[in-house]
Amino acid sequence: MVDILVTGSIVFTGERFLRNGYVYLRDGRIDSVGEAPVPEEYTYATLILGGPGRVIVPGLAALASVAAYPIRLKSPSMGGRVRFYADSDLKTLILSSLPAVYELHMSGVTTIIIEGLTPELPLELSRLVGGFYGLAVPVCSGVEPRYVPGLASAITIAGPECEGEAEVVEVDGRGFKGSSRLLSVFGGVSYTISKANSENPWAEGLELRRALSLPPPSIKPGRVAEIAVYDVSRPPAMLLDMAGEREILGIYTSGARLETLIAGEDVLVDTGEHLYIVEKHFNEVRRLAEKLVPRRTR
Repeated sequence: MVDILVTGSIVFTGERFLRNGYVYLRDGRIDSVGEAPVPEEYTYATLILGGPGRVIVPGLAALASVAAYPIRLKSPSMGGRVRFYADSDLKTLILSSLPAVYELHMSGVTTIIIEGLTPELPLELSRLVGGFYGLAVPVCSGVEPRYVPGLASAITIAGPECEGEAEVVEVDGRGFKGSSRLLSVFGGVSYTISKANSENPWAEGLELRRALSLPPPSIKPGRVAEIAVYDVSRPPAMLLDMAGEREILGIYTSGARLETLIAGEDVLVDTGEHLYIVEKHFNEVRRLAEKLVPRRTR
């Protein structure tokens, strides 16, 4: 049994705004949330994380073409990405996904809906890396989305060179359901959730969860942990813990350093370092990209 105590200058539960708060986790679920003082029995937790100058918020959900990372500089259309998925084996797709998964995790994303053809890729990433994953199957692939236990969701998606009836549509690198913009990243230069590709990650993440019929992110007792802890003790987000609720929701794009990311029983990021995706993976993806995409010359 693993107990984790996380403390911070601010805890935003998704519904409430607590100053000098704490979150106590037991075996991947939230056991208690409150304001200081921390009950004495919680101070004997297996792990104690956070501290003053930290902001604790729910993890985001994002939809991304993570496996296309090595070919993203070619700005592939959805049809082009589908051909890449179909021509690659599972081992290649796992390797090629790791940098994008890293970027998303370091942006506070705990649930990633992966564009792909079969459930094997998101399931294997969940096993190897940790976190929560779903599947978005392009309609032009001819593959029916297949939900299996372990997936967050299984949906269809349409886009350039891959048109058809789908639950989500890609337009100019962004996902939409009807008129609602979803938190999504397709084939861009960066998979990081930033001001450049998302005006309001919190609101767009809520819309994505609604589109997937997933519950909204919340830090409250009984819920599976999806928690991001940001360090706002130094610039560029210094003093953000003194702000109000509206400003706190800008934490995801504030440039604040992500210190900890927790998804269920998995601590994915600790002291600002990813625990499962490391430099050797980036080097392997670079070698793969050099085979797939000729180096550009002037």
